[in-house]
Amino acid sequence: MTLIKTRVVSRFLVRFNLTILLALASALSAPFANTAVADDSDFPVPDSIRPAINFWIKVYTEVDTEHGYLHDAATLSVIYDDLARDSKRIDARRNEIAADLRVLATGKRNQLSAEQQRILDLWGNDVSNERLTLAADSIRWQLGQSDRYKEGLERSGAYREHIESVARAKGLPVELAALPHVESSFHPGAFSSAAASGMWQFMRETAQRFMRVDTLVDERLDPYRATYAALDMLQADYRTLGSWPLALTAYNHGVNGIARAVRDTGSDDIGRIITEYKGSRFGFASRNFYPQFLAAREVERNAERYFGTINYAEYPDFAEHELTAFVDAAVIARSLGVDMGDLKRANPALLQQVWTGNKRIPKGYVLKVDRSTLQREFNASINAIAAADLHDAQIPDVSHTVASGDTLSGIASRYRTSISELVAINQLRDRHSLRIGQKIILPQQNGVVPTLVVNDSGRQAVPSSREYTVRRGDTLTAIAGRFGVTTQSLMTLNGITDRNMIRPGQQLRLAAGSTPAATSAPSAMEQAANTPAIAADPVQQRREAGASAENVLASDPSDYSVAADNTIEIHTDETLGHFAQWLGMDSAALRRLNNLRANAAVRVGDRLKVDFTTVSRATFEANRKQYHSTLQAQYFASYRIRNTENYSIRNNELLGELARKRSVPMWLFRQYNPQVDASQLKSGQIVVFPVVEKVSN
Repeated sequence: MTLIKTRVVSRFLVRFNLTILLALASALSAPFANTAVADDSDFPVPDSIRPAINFWIKVYTEVDTEHGYLHDAATLSVIYDDLARDSKRIDARRNEIAADLRVLATGKRNQLSAEQQRILDLWGNDVSNERLTLAADSIRWQLGQSDRYKEGLERSGAYREHIESVARAKGLPVELAALPHVESSFHPGAFSSAAASGMWQFMRETAQRFMRVDTLVDERLDPYRATYAALDMLQADYRTLGSWPLALTAYNHGVNGIARAVRDTGSDDIGRIITEYKGSRFGFASRNFYPQFLAAREVERNAERYFGTINYAEYPDFAEHELTAFVDAAVIARSLGVDMGDLKRANPALLQQVWTGNKRIPKGYVLKVDRSTLQREFNASINAIAAADLHDAQIPDVSHTVASGDTLSGIASRYRTSISELVAINQLRDRHSLRIGQKIILPQQNGVVPTLVVNDSGRQAVPSSREYTVRRGDTLTAIAGRFGVTTQSLMTLNGITDRNMIRPGQQLRLAAGSTPAATSAPSAMEQAANTPAIAADPVQQRREAGASAENVLASDPSDYSVAADNTIEIHTDETLGHFAQWLGMDSAALRRLNNLRANAAVRVGDRLKVDFTTVSRATFEANRKQYHSTLQAQYFASYRIRNTENYSIRNNELLGELARKRSVPMWLFRQYNPQVDASQLKSGQIVVFPVVEKVSN
C-alpha cells in the first residue's frame, strides 16, 4: 500500500498547497498581474502620518524592551520622556507630566518651571489650551522594540524568500513581506492577549476562512502555510477596498470596519481616515497600523545602518509529502529515522493530541520534513511502513461532559492526566472557566482513556483521625460523598463559607472531635484551578458574544452598520421579521415606516429605514452582527475552504441553485464577489466560487 504522494520542494521552489489553504490567487490574480514589484504609489506616505512613521522608526531602532517612551497618544511627535521599564516610575512620571500640562492648559506662559517650558516647547507656543487639556489625559507608554526588531530581522531569513515567492505567484507587492515585523517580529509561535496566533497573528475565527484550524491542526502556527492565508486575505481586502493602505489597515481593523471608515469620512485617503475617523473600535493600534508597516519597511531596507551586520537565519530545505492514510506520528518518525522533536518542529501546525499519540496525523495532511534531519532514504522508508500502521479512520474522541461543580483540576485528577494536557488538547483560552454541558476531550494512549479514579474505591470509612487532606481535583461535594457525610456538615465543622474554596493540602475535619492544622489561604492560582463550572454571568456573556461577533465578521466585507440617515443595507439571510426583532418593534410598524405593502418582500441590496425608539443604535447593530456571526461560525464549524474556482454563468442558470450544489451559502458567495450584482448576472459573466469540503478529523 502506498502511503504518500511525494512532493519534493527545493530550497528555491515554494510549495503552493491548494488542498489545505484558501487559494484566492487562482481567482483574483489577474487584476494584480503587474503589481508584483510595487512602486511608491502602492504605499503612499501622506504628510499627516509622517510624524507617526518617524515615531515607530524610533521605537524599532532607538529603544529596547527594557525601556520605552511616554508620549502623546494622538500627536506621536510629542515624546515627553525616555524611561526604564519600571511601572512605578512610569506612573509617577506620567502624573508629573499631566500636572504640568494642566498648568499650561490654564493659559499660563510666564514664570514657568524648566520642565513646564520643556513640555510647552514640545507642543509649540501656538498650542491651544483645549489641546493641552486633552493631552493631560492622553499620555501613553510605548515599550521599545529595537532588540525585538533585530531578532525578528534575524528570524526573517527563514521566511522572507518564501513570502516574496508567494506574493509574486499571486501578483502582489513583495513589500507585504515586511508585515510580520509589525505583527509578531517574525516569531512563528507568537500568541497575543487577544488570542491571535502565529507569525501572521490570525484570530481563530478569521483563520478558519483561510486555512485549517481545529483540535488537530492549527495552520496559524505554521509560518509557511499561514503565509498563503495572510496574502489571500490581503488580496481579498485589496479587491474590496481598492488600495493597499486600506487593505493593510483592514488586516488589523477588519474589512467591514475600514469600509465603514471610508463611508463615514467620505474618503479613501488613508491620511484622512487616520486623522479624521472616529469609529469606536478604531483605536490606537488600528490608527497606527499602516504607519507601523511603513516604518518597519523603512527600517528593514536600511537594516545595516541601524543594526550593523545581521545574521539571518537560513531558509530551510523541506521535502513535503501528502498523507493518504491516518498515521501515528511515532510511526512516521520511526520509519524515517527522524527524531520526534525534529518532526514536530517541522510541522508546528500539528497540535498536542497528535504528538502524544492521542490522535493520528490526519489523512490529507501535507507533512514537512527538513532534509537535514533525514537519516534514511525517504521514499523507501515511507513505503516500508506496515499496512497495519496505515489507518482508514481517525482515533475517535472520548470526552467528559462538564457537570455542576466540576473543575479542570478535578477532571484531570479523575482521569489521571494533567491540567496542562487538558488545556492543550482542548485549546482552552481560559483554563479557569468551564461551562456546564461543555465537552472536554480526554487524552488517550493507544486508544485507551486513562482510568477514572475519583470513585474507584467506593464509599470510605471516616479515618480514626477524623481528618482528611485535600488532594488535587477534590471538591467538597465529592469528599462528602466519599465519606458519607453532608456537604453542609463539612462546611460547618471547618468554618467554610464558600464550598468552592478548598485547596490541595488543606486539612478538613470530617467529624466532630478533630482540629485540623492551621492552613494558609489558597493562592489565586489554586483558587482558579479549582473554581467549579458555573453558568456564565449574562452581562459577561453579552460582552463575550459581542467580541466574538467582531472576530467572526472581521473578514466579512458586508456593512452591518446604520448610516447617518438611519438606513441600512439589506443582506442575505435577513428578513423584515429579523429587523423588527432586533429593533424591538412590530413588523407592521416597520413596514409603515418604509411605506411597504403587507405582502411586499425586502430584497438584498435595498436600503431600509430603521427606528431607535425602543433600542439604541448600538444594540441594534450588536444584535444584527451576532446573528450573522452565529450563522457564519456554524458554517465554518462544518465546512473548510480548500481553494477557489472561476465559473462562467450559463444561460438560464440560477445562482442560488449553483451555490446550493456547491454547499456555498449566498453570504459567502457575496464575500468572494463583492462587486457582483447577484440579481443581474449575465450569460458568460465570470464569478468566483469557493471550493469547500466537510470538516473531518
